[in-house]
Amino acid sequence: MSDLILIQPTRTMLTATRDDVHVLEIRLGGAPRGLVVLVIGPDTPEIDVVEAMNHLAGDGFESIAAAVGPGGLADALLARAADRGWEPEQTGVVGIGAGGDLALELARTRLLGAVVSLSPTPDLADVAARPVLRTPWLGLFGEHAGDLTRREVGALGLALEAGSDVFSQVVVYPGVGSDFHRRSEDGISFAASYDGWQRVAEWLLARVAARPTPLALAWRERTTG
Repeated sequence: MSDLILIQPTRTMLTATRDDVHVLEIRLGGAPRGLVVLVIGPDTPEIDVVEAMNHLAGDGFESIAAAVGPGGLADALLARAADRGWEPEQTGVVGIGAGGDLALELARTRLLGAVVSLSPTPDLADVAARPVLRTPWLGLFGEHAGDLTRREVGALGLALEAGSDVFSQVVVYPGVGSDFHRRSEDGISFAASYDGWQRVAEWLLARVAARPTPLALAWRERTTG
């Protein structure tokens, strides 16, 4: 997406516990489809964050992005989403790298619309001890990421499927590493990136509840008044 004109997010500050955190935000006009909290690793290049936010904007989602950092970050980000008028069921979470671990933890502890983790490295023993999801979770992995073997990823998926009534899915992309979600001219990497973001969009669109449009609200008021 780097050869396209990108929406440039605004920069704001967010207080998480005692620390201030830099966040990027994209707000859309009209009637956005929902809001996505994007959590990234601390070393993620900003251009990758902006491109990810634009992927989400292309599917109608506003976004708030921050790097994994101080305790309380998740609470602060979800509180910002609520301040912007988004209900939990209208909010999705996408985590990349270290942010993917936090995203999975949110799927296990919060009732949200949908959660996606790209290249997470979760504590498998912890998940096996408490394999319960409260929010539908999609995990996307590169075969050669090096942190988890394909068998371990499969075991993670089976544990969550067996331990929870909430739907989950894991996908492993062959021939690519943990950065498969970044755009590349290499054929295999390009295919993995394209398919990965397509799956992210479909997962969110199928599960994040849409906010009623102004016309829908006016019609509701008219028919119930």
